[in-house]
Amino acid sequence: MKKIALIGAGNGAQTMAADLASRGYEVNMYEQSAFIGKLGWLKESKTIRVTGVLNVTAKIAMLTDNLAEAIKDVTYILVVTPSFAHETIAEQLKGIIRKDQVLVLYPGAFAALVFKKILGDECPVIAEANNLPYDTRLKGEGLAFCSGINPINMAFFPADAKDTYYDDINDFIPIQYTYRDVLECGLSLVNPALHSGACVINIGMIEQPSRGGFHMYEHFTAGAAKLDVALDRERKEIGKALGYDLRPIEDFAGKPAGHQINWKELYMQMHGDVALTAISGPNDIWNRYLTEDCPNGLVPWVAIAELCGVATPTMRAIITIYSHIHERDWWQVGRKLDRLGLDGMTKEQVLEFVKTGKK
Repeated sequence: MKKIALIGAGNGAQTMAADLASRGYEVNMYEQSAFIGKLGWLKESKTIRVTGVLNVTAKIAMLTDNLAEAIKDVTYILVVTPSFAHETIAEQLKGIIRKDQVLVLYPGAFAALVFKKILGDECPVIAEANNLPYDTRLKGEGLAFCSGINPINMAFFPADAKDTYYDDINDFIPIQYTYRDVLECGLSLVNPALHSGACVINIGMIEQPSRGGFHMYEHFTAGAAKLDVALDRERKEIGKALGYDLRPIEDFAGKPAGHQINWKELYMQMHGDVALTAISGPNDIWNRYLTEDCPNGLVPWVAIAELCGVATPTMRAIITIYSHIHERDWWQVGRKLDRLGLDGMTKEQVLEFVKTGKK
């Protein structure tokens, strides 16, 4: 298991590659041919340095745009990309992935269901995380700065695969908590509820950032906190309808079990987190804080809410506002039930599917 494949070569992927390589893993990295041309330095030197709370310099085994080569002879394939790349990666894996391999997705955003729909009977076991493990940004060729390391919660598809694969995956990135299934994991994403309020409130500054750049966490206003708490409460109602006790914002803010966060507590948390306030951006409306969190977070939340008969007026309002701002119908682009392979199913059938992997 010490030889792994890592799909992606962005901020999080380079940081994870250096982290794992520094701990003795042999890391094959894959990036699509359209992007690998900008990474000639990595293909040549194979060396990544990370500073900050993670301070390592390590060598990867390879960087390639040949996916079959990258995943050959490995058991674990770690996907560390924005969620909008998941469908492309799943299509590329068709015909070359083996059933005895394991996909690990950082983060997921219901991606286990996306991969299952595309791969069908070829689909191996999947583990899906609720978050990227690192608060990190690239600072230049071969250099990343990591300002924080996040605790990871994980789900397995099918759910009982946890018994077989938990220990290995926990060795990659320690797992804080295991969800009941990948549906609970997707509903527990932190970012769609945390980013959306601040992005909507600050859309003017995002479109016209100051000379020093826009820093969302510094401009996390009281209004942003109120919107985020409203989004989170709608999300909690969806979870309640499915039998889940969702508390991702409370976990993010370090609140104890049974506590329901209010907007003032969230506001103080955001302004007191040194790992976040150093992060710049977003500096345009096409940043993933908007174009990923909306279609792959808010849209599937609303779709699942409809299945459960739960009202989501705040989520719907933000999706509609984003659709106008981007001149793109996020309702159609987003991960609705058909793209998750859940269309035509009842709530009970969905819960059985994510448990067993079988319809």
